[in-house]
Amino acid sequence: MEFTTKDLILRTVTENDIDEVARMWEYPHETTVEKAYEALKYMENTHRKNRPKAICHLCLGVFLKEQPDVIIGWCGLDGEAEMGKTVLFYMIDQKYRNRGYATQCAVQLINYAFEDMGYDIIYGGCARDNAGSYRVMQKAGMIQNGFYENGDYIFSIDSDGFLNLKK
Repeated sequence: MEFTTKDLILRTVTENDIDEVARMWEYPHETTVEKAYEALKYMENTHRKNRPKAICHLCLGVFLKEQPDVIIGWCGLDGEAEMGKTVLFYMIDQKYRNRGYATQCAVQLINYAFEDMGYDIIYGGCARDNAGSYRVMQKAGMIQNGFYENGDYIFSIDSDGFLNLKK
């Protein structure tokens, strides 16, 4: 699976990316190549389970178009993290932040969820002290509409909100 945005390539990682997976899987720390292979196997298994309106877990490597072999982050949709919810996630390496990359990821994944996978609602969240991530959710059209028990923000966008963005 592969998507492109203005600056990015969001794609399924493969064995050819194993050194990059090891470098970025447990960001900001590296992991072993063996653990990277386990992560790759996990992603392959969960990607096979994904169906319309029923994403198990979709994790994509984030690559710059100008550096298509270097993972600068991860993004995806997770249907296992919270019961009954599919949740948007993204993580960009600190040295690549504040350039709009997380927003490009979020917008692309929301488009995919609604247009290709037939979702009615997608959720997101961020730590209460993460102003950058809060802003990404807003830019992607999500509405902050609740709080987790620890005070972190809950966001969502439904199909009506998505259609309004497309106008």
